[in-house]
Formats: sequence, C-alpha cells, structure tokens
Amino acid sequence: MNRPTITIPFSLLKATSIEWDIDWRGQPPSDRTDGSTQVVFNAFPRWVGSLDLRLTRDFVRHWRALHWAAQGRVGIYQIPMFDPVGFDQVGYFGKSYVRSGVPFSSGQRFSSGYGFAANATVEASAPASIGASEITVKTTDADLVPRVGQIMSANDWPMGITSVTDNGDDTYTLGIQMPLRAAISSGDLVRCMARGLFEVANDREGSPVYDIRKLSETSITFREVLSR
Repeated sequence: MNRPTITIPFSLLKATSIEWDIDWRGQPPSDRTDGSTQVVFNAFPRWVGSLDLRLTRDFVRHWRALHWAAQGRVGIYQIPMFDPVGFDQVGYFGKSYVRSGVPFSSGQRFSSGYGFAANATVEASAPASIGASEITVKTTDADLVPRVGQIMSANDWPMGITSVTDNGDDTYTLGIQMPLRAAISSGDLVRCMARGLFEVANDREGSPVYDIRKLSETSITFREVLSR
C-alpha cells in the first residue's frame, strides 16, 4: 500500500504547547524477588510528539485540507519539528521569511504567494554509518553551531544532540541519540531544526474544531514512522 506523504508547512505550526521525546518502547517494569527491577525492550525506539495548535480562519482551512488529504492513519506527515528552545527558526530567519518563505533572488515568489521553505542547515564534514553515536558537522555561522539538547535531522531521521565538541576548525563533533539510522556522506546537509516522518494514532486526530470566532485550539499527537 502506498501511503501519501503530507508536508506540513512551518507556517501552520502555531503551537502553544510543544513536546518532542523518544519513546523507548519498553514493557512496564516488573520487580524481581531479590528486589531488583527488570525492564524489557522489545521494539525499536521512535520519536513521538504532541502539539497544541492555535489556528485562525485561513490556517484552519489549510490545516483541515491537509488533515483530509492524510486520510486519517493512512497518510505520513512530513513535519518540521518546531522546537524554539533547540533552534529558533523564527529568530534566525525573521517572521516574514518563516511566514511567506524565502523569495527568488529577484525578490519574487511563486504564484501561490509563497517562496521556498526557510531551512537552516549545517554540512556533514565526515561520513558516518548506520548505528553511529557521533557525527561531525561544519559551519562558519556562529548562530548555527549546534547546542546540547537540540533536535536535528538528516534524511528526515531526527536525532537529539547530547554533546558538542568544538574541534577548532569550524567543525563540531556531536554526540547523538538515537544512533544514526541512515548513513550520511561528507557534504550531506543536516537540518538545524529537525524534520521527520510521522503518523497519527487514530483517524480523527488533529481535527480542527473551531468556535464562532473562527478560532481553533486543537491538539495532535504524532509517532515516528519507522518503515520507509
């Protein structure tokens, strides 16, 4: 079965509450007779997220169209993992670029009125194989130097940054969690604000109910798609 991929634009993520975390998918702990505790992990860990969204008029319509296009649990949402404490996309690009996209060099945008998606990246400076717990990236922009606790991604596989080592030559070695799930080559781009592929747990998840003010306050919970 081919699952449609629905790309969520950053401009729609008007979140009032944000949670991104790794679900380690362990079974509930059980106490042994000697007083120790046993925890069993029998599934691959995955990223999960929960967003409370506050949408008005045009944004309600746009979100509703994407909700319908996803066909409930069938669709895969390609989501920018909005996380301003990790990387402040709005602060880096400015509100107008985030809202309307980056224009062509001429200043023009597409006929829709939107430009290219604002996207900050650093470059992998060394290859890394699947299962690696470290990657090395390069940037000369001080505002893009990765920070501990940031969520980044390569090839739509998110990773949490657990350590940052400045190598002194504009490269930085990053400790990552989870271990790398797709190999990267030198020169590959690593997103400063992660993007991942997610699905919802039930067909009505994220349905944008709105009130007489045309204001919708909806919640949506995502879980990462591991089969690609």
